[in-house]
Amino acid sequence: MRLRDRLQRFMYGRYGNDQLSTFCFAAFAVIWLVSMLFRGTWIGILLTVIDYLIVLTYFFRFFSRNIVQRQKENRIFLSVKNRIKNFFKFQRLRFVERNGVKKLYRCPKCHQVIRVPKGRGKIAITCPKCHFEFIKKT
Repeated sequence: MRLRDRLQRFMYGRYGNDQLSTFCFAAFAVIWLVSMLFRGTWIGILLTVIDYLIVLTYFFRFFSRNIVQRQKENRIFLSVKNRIKNFFKFQRLRFVERNGVKKLYRCPKCHQVIRVPKGRGKIAITCPKCHFEFIKKT
């Protein structure tokens, strides 16, 4: 039996890699590089311990047979990642429109970004996505 076949047989039913695992590996690489700068100090030792914990988490998730739990963890990670990504995307849009003729709002119900004209006073804004109506001052 070839090594490749043995490896495939071993990995059958195991979780493997996902976005959270990729993030863990990238975090490991970054922390490892930073810990090299502080080699021999207590900060370097602390970073090395954190690095080992991240690597253990990575391999635990990679070889786990509890696929449902690993998928749940990945969904939670992706929801947090998307919240952070959308926050910075909205801030970038607000920065781009800071001197423009439009003002940005988020729908209170579905959080869709809505552009409305500036300088119109209080207006009723209807969300194009969920049709929720709210009043804001432009």
